[in-house]
Amino acid sequence: MPTDVAATPIEHLLALKAVQPFSSLPPDDLALLVERAKPRTLDAGEVLVEKGVPLESIHLVLAGRLEEHRDGQRWAIREPYELVGGVDALARTGEHLMVRATEPTQTLELERDDLLEVCQDRFGVLATVAAGVAAMAIAARRRLGSSAGFTDPSADAAPPFGAREGDVAEIVARLHAIAALGGIPIHTLAYAAAESELVTLDAGHALWRAGDPADHVVLVLSGRLACTSDDGRQRFALSADEVAGALDALALAPRWYEATAATRVVGLRLRIATLLDVLEDDPDTAIGALIRFARATARLVAEVARTQPAGV
Repeated sequence: MPTDVAATPIEHLLALKAVQPFSSLPPDDLALLVERAKPRTLDAGEVLVEKGVPLESIHLVLAGRLEEHRDGQRWAIREPYELVGGVDALARTGEHLMVRATEPTQTLELERDDLLEVCQDRFGVLATVAAGVAAMAIAARRRLGSSAGFTDPSADAAPPFGAREGDVAEIVARLHAIAALGGIPIHTLAYAAAESELVTLDAGHALWRAGDPADHVVLVLSGRLACTSDDGRQRFALSADEVAGALDALALAPRWYEATAATRVVGLRLRIATLLDVLEDDPDTAIGALIRFARATARLVAEVARTQPAGV
């Protein structure tokens, strides 16, 4: 734990670079974030985040310690080079969160709107933030019991899908109906559909193995995937209108579960690089997608806090 608090912009930049997910950003992107950030000083016992008030800022702990409480129970201790409030601030949630200093503490505060403005101007920053949110979502799912927080679909819930490869209109119509893609304009979906590939798996065939590189996502159009986590503790199913592999692909992490066709599966495979290219060309859609993703992840974290209040 450092004894001296970072005091200059260069030291603030180096402090930010020491923290995931920002460590991969180039210096000019880090400098933009530091320019918009401001130092905060708290006395021991001082409250940084009041319960019942949605978060509007992300804090990087520079020195001291912060104690997080969720739903009235201690959730985590945040020490230097740890972030506080990232997903909650992006999602504008956190009503059940309270954060206070347990000793004299200094943070670097970045307001949500400033972060989103930088994300809109610098897509690399947005992709990096999305990677951090995805990593948090994976960590939450790993703690959500044997089902990883997924709802078990009924075996006959998946409607048939009969489009041929290249049938962009029907594919776009199906994509537009998927809840996870809500808010994405039709023209953006059309571009993604044109760059995608229909895949068909017979029952028993693996889509991927745990530990495989995660360079694409698969939108399940019909059928059912049986999934098992890499440690064997979690088993869940993904069916029609669900997106398989998005979290690990966004987090730039290996596959954290094996996915095998439990029935005949038809899906739409899209390389994550192509998806990011599509979003980079439409900054407003990209920002909206990031906020929706953060809200979904905040709900996962809240569920972990509700069922496992011992912390992370």
